[in-house]
Amino acid sequence: MQEGEKAGRRVVEEHRYRRMFASSPVAQALSDADGLFVDVNAAYCELVGLASSELIGRSATVHTHPDDLVLHSSVEDLMAVGMSADKPVKVEVRFVRPNDEIRWVLLTLVPFTGPSDAEWTLAAVLDITERKEVEDGILNASRTDQLTGALNRRGWSDYAVSVVDNGSVDTVVAVLDLDHFKQYNDSYGHAAGDALLRDFASTARRCIGPDGLLARWGGEEFVITLRNCDRRGALLSLETLAAATASSGVTFSAGYTHQRPNEGLRHTLDRADALMFQAKRAGRNRMVTDEPR
Repeated sequence: MQEGEKAGRRVVEEHRYRRMFASSPVAQALSDADGLFVDVNAAYCELVGLASSELIGRSATVHTHPDDLVLHSSVEDLMAVGMSADKPVKVEVRFVRPNDEIRWVLLTLVPFTGPSDAEWTLAAVLDITERKEVEDGILNASRTDQLTGALNRRGWSDYAVSVVDNGSVDTVVAVLDLDHFKQYNDSYGHAAGDALLRDFASTARRCIGPDGLLARWGGEEFVITLRNCDRRGALLSLETLAAATASSGVTFSAGYTHQRPNEGLRHTLDRADALMFQAKRAGRNRMVTDEPR
C-alpha cells in the first residue's frame, strides 16, 4: 500500500472515530498526558451540565466533588496498575453540575494513544445515581430501627463509633430504659406501646441536638451518644428529655459516662449500661453516672 493510500485510510478512520465518539449515547471524554480534556462528546457535556468550550483544556476537577479530588489525583497511579494488569480502570466518583446537583458516575478509563504516541486517557462515563440511591436506601434500612427511625445496633456500631474521631472529641454515652414499659403495654396494648416509643424517640432527637446520636438498643432501651459534650452537658440533655416526656407520664432510668482516653466506645457503652441498671435498682426515674477519670 502506497503512502498516499495509507494517509487516506488514516483520515477515513479518524473521521469514522470522531463520528462514533461525537454521536455515542455514552458520555466520553479524552484527556491528554497532563489530564486536560482534549475532546468531550455531547453526552458528556449533558451529564456534567457544561459546554465543550468550558471543558476543553481543563481537567475533570472542574466538575468533580471536592471530597473526591484526592481520588482524582490518583488516576495516574490507577492507570499504571490497570495497564500492568491489562485491565481497564473503574472508579466511582461524584460529579457536581453547575446547579449543585450531584451525580454519581462510574468511570471506565482506558489508555489511548495520542499524537506522537503520547499517553492519553479515554473515559467512558455511566451515570449510576439511581443505583447508588437504591443501595444507600437498602444500607440505611439495615442500620435503622423501622419503628422509631433511630439507629439500630448495627447502625450504632457501623456509624456512631466511626464518628468519634478516635477519642479526639469529648464523648458521653448514655443508656436509657423506659420505666414500667411492659406494664404500659399490658394496660394499653402494643399499638399504644409502639406509639409511645415513636414519640419518645422523636422527643429525644429534639433534646439531644445535632451532636447527638440516638439508637434503639432493643425493646424500650435506647442509647444516646453525645459528641462535644461533658458530663454536665449530658446531664442537662437528659434532664431536658425527662422534663419533655413527663407530661405524658413517661419516665426513664439512665446511666451515663464519659469516654475515657484510649477507650473503645463499646467499653464506654458497657459502663453506661451497668450504671443504668444501678438507676433501676435505686428506684427508677433517675440518672446515674460514675466518678470522673
